Amino acid sequence: MAPRTPEQIIELYTPRMPAEMWEEIAPFVRDVVRRGFTPSEVAKAAASQISIVASMVAWAREQGLPLDVEEIFHPATVNRYAVTLEGVSNCTRRSRRALLTTLSRRITRRAPWEPRRETLRAPPPRRPYTPAQVAQLLWWAPRQASAVRRQGLAAAVALGVGAGLGGTEMLGVGASDVRVRGEHVIVRVRGRRGREVPVRPQYCGAVLAALENAGGGHLFRDPVPRVEFVGKVLGSCEVPAGLRPVTSLRLRSTWEVAMVQAVPLPVFRDLSGLTGIWQIDAMVKRATRRRRRPWTAAELDALAEAAPW
Repeated sequence: MAPRTPEQIIELYTPRMPAEMWEEIAPFVRDVVRRGFTPSEVAKAAASQISIVASMVAWAREQGLPLDVEEIFHPATVNRYAVTLEGVSNCTRRSRRALLTTLSRRITRRAPWEPRRETLRAPPPRRPYTPAQVAQLLWWAPRQASAVRRQGLAAAVALGVGAGLGGTEMLGVGASDVRVRGEHVIVRVRGRRGREVPVRPQYCGAVLAALENAGGGHLFRDPVPRVEFVGKVLGSCEVPAGLRPVTSLRLRSTWEVAMVQAVPLPVFRDLSGLTGIWQIDAMVKRATRRRRRPWTAAELDALAEAAPW
């Protein structure tokens, strides 16, 4: 009968290696697995763990190392095993090294492993601004204490909420990148995600005001500063507490949440410059879920006649 529980797998596991080698290292391997890993209820996980440890220990013995956890699970030894392992992909090498590193930290006492690094988690994303809050930001822009803040805040709100530009992209927008076509305003975005974005109608005036304020130069600041300057300027702006923090990410997020609910997804992808599905997934999660009322006849007709752009 095949082993069914994790403990049975550990006890009965037999790898593909010379029988004499396994007979020599088996007690050591089982002890390391039991001490180094949190007991798992998943049999497949236990099989994977003992398989990797057995491979590591067999390799170490072939290198002439004794059955000593401090020598076999030394940082340099673990790294050399992962780097020299044959017949596997780099993804597998990284996965094995990560698992063995976690194990080694638990079972060694003298091996010079660095202290575990504190995880630097990103702060939770701020809620997108409401139209009323955007109006407040635009009201506060010309009332900032310095010309740099006045110009920067006005341009950032106009380009972020109006056209979905990120911080780096805002810096690159010059007078020649804004053009009027009939009743519409279009912003050209430069850089690796170059594109043309029609400005949301309610913010065309804000973009044109920022354009006029730039006097033929760049809308955010001339000369063009480093990208961290955007955060510095927006962070120093004096606005009510309910509008803080003002960041280029939050301004762009406001545009994203509005547009993803207004245009087909392929069109949104092209307008936003997003290239990865994980980026779009993270953005969609920021959209407020509303209770759906029953479909109207007009909406059903529109859905039935919908065609790709």
